[in-house]
Amino acid sequence: MNGNEGAEDGRRRMPEEGAVRDSMEHVLSMKFRRADAALKRAIERRVKDTGVYRSQHRLLMHLNRQPNCSQVMLAEHLEVSPAAIAVSIKKLEKGGYIRRETDSCDSRVHQVTITPKGTTVIEKSILMFQEVEAQMFQDFSEEEMTQMGNFLERIYQNLGSPRRGGNK
Repeated sequence: MNGNEGAEDGRRRMPEEGAVRDSMEHVLSMKFRRADAALKRAIERRVKDTGVYRSQHRLLMHLNRQPNCSQVMLAEHLEVSPAAIAVSIKKLEKGGYIRRETDSCDSRVHQVTITPKGTTVIEKSILMFQEVEAQMFQDFSEEEMTQMGNFLERIYQNLGSPRRGGNK
């Protein structure tokens, strides 16, 4: 079996050692990575003059939807380490985009709130992300986008969502 033929149970088998890596899985994986890199470049081109990095825009956008969110909650939602959130928060705070306040009930918890300067960046970000999304899904039907969403969710679940305890 060369890896491209179906097994009796209908699942695809891994290619034999030394086999050429041109399986459909590999081709799709490479296209996915290429599309992801193109999306990141498109976003970075638009946000470069805002003073806030692409990943920090995601953090600000989440804070806009979930005000007074703790750093732990941010890390969980954005699926990054608490240390990565701490670094981003420190930079955003230094830039005047957010403010950290100690929770009145638990001094170990810091609530993060958006400043007026941060609100201005969020308003610009919303427009920039809408432009990127419109460009990305240009010429896609609703049905195709729904189908793609279902496929991407399955990929995410197959690889093991961090919220479900990591890899399968």
